[in-house]
Amino acid sequence: MNLQTERIENHRAQLTIEIEEDQLQTAKQKAARQISQRVRIKGFRKGKAPYRLVAQYVGEAAILEEAVESLGDDLYKQALQESEVTPYGPGTFEDFKIEPAPTFVFSVPLQPEVDLNNYQDVRVDFEEPQVAEEDVEQALQQLRLRELEVIDAERQVAELGNRVRIAVDSEFVDGEEPDDDDPEPVDDDEDQSADSEDADSEPHQAAANKEDDMPYVPRKGDTFVHEENAVVILDPDEDPFMDGFVDAIVGSELGSDILFELTIPDDDSDITIVNRRVSFVVTLNQIESIRIPELDDAFAESISKNRGDEVTDMAGLRASIREDLETAALEQTKSEYSGQVLEQIVAGAEIRYPELMLAERVDEMINDFEGNLKRQNLSLEDYFRHTGNSLEALRLQYQEPSTQSLKQGLVVMELVKEEEVEATDEQIDLRLDLLMYGYGHTAELRKLFDTPQMRSNLRNELIISQVNERLCAIGRGQDPDKAVESYNGRLSDDVRLAQERHERLQGYLETLDNEIPAEAESDEDYLAPDQEALPTSEAEVTSTETADAGDAEASKIEKSGDVER
Repeated sequence: MNLQTERIENHRAQLTIEIEEDQLQTAKQKAARQISQRVRIKGFRKGKAPYRLVAQYVGEAAILEEAVESLGDDLYKQALQESEVTPYGPGTFEDFKIEPAPTFVFSVPLQPEVDLNNYQDVRVDFEEPQVAEEDVEQALQQLRLRELEVIDAERQVAELGNRVRIAVDSEFVDGEEPDDDDPEPVDDDEDQSADSEDADSEPHQAAANKEDDMPYVPRKGDTFVHEENAVVILDPDEDPFMDGFVDAIVGSELGSDILFELTIPDDDSDITIVNRRVSFVVTLNQIESIRIPELDDAFAESISKNRGDEVTDMAGLRASIREDLETAALEQTKSEYSGQVLEQIVAGAEIRYPELMLAERVDEMINDFEGNLKRQNLSLEDYFRHTGNSLEALRLQYQEPSTQSLKQGLVVMELVKEEEVEATDEQIDLRLDLLMYGYGHTAELRKLFDTPQMRSNLRNELIISQVNERLCAIGRGQDPDKAVESYNGRLSDDVRLAQERHERLQGYLETLDNEIPAEAESDEDYLAPDQEALPTSEAEVTSTETADAGDAEASKIEKSGDVER
């Protein structure tokens, strides 16, 4: 066998295999015997007819075709071994030539290759996040609302300070009249059905406003807001939809339908609806008298106990909330920043992959989009009918995001190798402990959580977290190893703090248990507000936080190829 290997376009290898004429003739003799097993030739048992009669019966071309197919499979596998080509997926039979010598031609998609070039030199400006006092105040107000007490759940007339449950229908009463030939308005539920959970799964938005790039201006009769079961606290300083909404409800009776009109103010963020008139129909379904706790030391003591913190006063609670907000803001900023650094590294890298790999990524995104639709009881056909789109157009719309996603995943995988990123069993144990403290920490829960699948998920999560830490350090010109060391230190500290909070919370609950009246039927009503329900199955404790940008590629890159015709 004479083998030639060369690189061709689309990151493929071409295998050209030239064989001796005798080898082809032997394959043809074998093919003729196999054909004679399937057809009946008069005067001969199956498999016993001579080559000459089989050729007369089915034709020389049919024998050659079967011989080429049978011989090609063996030659392809042998050529892969001799060429040392590592395929990404199945190879493709391209051609067969009988002159001047029997020659087979195959193309093979190759494993992706990534050259990161001088990725350590990438620099991106980093801006430290700031937590304003208003952010702290807003968090405190949210805590107050979580701790509110219902005094009377059967109020008959809405008053300021009440909490109401309402249904709201509203529409624009001015503006351009709809055209007779406009498509019928889409029901809100149907309109939302085409939405997905992330930007990459919303290709229909790319086709929006095809006539021009101007934002849509609502017409007369268009819906402004529709809510079936909105919960609102009647505070004129916190109008839920627009100024004057709360005032229009105060004084109304339970069960009544309240009709009124309001004008959208000049300072509305949507310039297309400024000064427009909106009619409302509001149905009062429930009115509650509530008591919202004051922001005092007693409130701070209660909240700190519920959080498992050391008992503190109001000043201490503010400081604790600010620290939590600053930590969350920093993590969010670093997450976005690492993405920016990754984009720069991707832009400077040389990335080669076969078209098959991109086609598979497009398929994955479409499958994800279809899954989102199914969760809303819709199908791709419903989506196509609603948007006028098609599968071919959908695949085109996913080309760019799929390409970017694929490149980023491949670069992340190369970074993992280049930076020698790994997650140790000790780190996985720490991350598992941290996860468990969210539910409670018992031997039974440990068995439920500590599964091979969970450990695999946490390993991927830890690897990606360390990659992000390294990206942040690279972009700022810092030492990536020290950044990962700091991350591991924070992980240990987080577990220690979670354990301390858990122990304090258990102590608070034990004290509370001693105060439960004898007639109490269960402890359920005495659980701290922040304590989560325990999971009941392994499925419920599977981490949903894990996101391995290169995981899909890792599984595919292990493929080897059979011939695909």
